[in-house]
Amino acid sequence: MRKNEYVSLDEFRSQYIGVWAPSEGHWLGLDFSYKGNEYRFQTGSMYAAEDTILPDGRAAVYGLYHKNNDIKASQAYDLLAEFATMDDVLISTCIDGRPFAEVIMDDDTELLGQD
Repeated sequence: MRKNEYVSLDEFRSQYIGVWAPSEGHWLGLDFSYKGNEYRFQTGSMYAAEDTILPDGRAAVYGLYHKNNDIKASQAYDLLAEFATMDDVLISTCIDGRPFAEVIMDDDTELLGQD
């Protein structure tokens, strides 16, 4: 049985354009579960006041995070990687060595919340 609510990659892409406008279907963050682990896709940095400048000189626009289950940790999520573009996110293999485009569309990926 399919858990994932996304029916196309374009649907995901259209929701995360760097603008928060829920009434128009645009969000900044997504919590999701994949293979028993919780993750967060985030527009902008969750913890830094300023954007990260990536080694190639571009500003990071998106980040992927893994939920930290250590209740003593100072942050709820650990940064996996940051990206300048959505295309960079979609080809990233920082989750289980699979391209994120496959992870976010996997039948077993469960969307937990958007903000």
